Amino acid sequence: MDEAFIPLHALVLAMLPAIDEYVDDEAGVRAYITRYHIESPIELDVTTDAEGAQRIGTTPPLYYVDTSLRPSYHQMRFTVERGAGDD
Repeated sequence: MDEAFIPLHALVLAMLPAIDEYVDDEAGVRAYITRYHIESPIELDVTTDAEGAQRIGTTPPLYYVDTSLRPSYHQMRFTVERGAGDD
């Protein structure tokens, strides 16, 4: 995989919030993240490792310059929604 790319699963995990609950007991406030949505253009790099497993790498588009061979940009939409049983 190109060194500019990170594994796709690492990008998805990095987008998850560090905490899903904000609490201020002193103010009597408690807030939950119930849903968030991210949409972004990305470049993908698919490679096969020595064991034959497919690896998908991703990065934000590296450049938007017209060249003779322009990379294909993909759009990633990522939505997380808290379910009823996720308390």
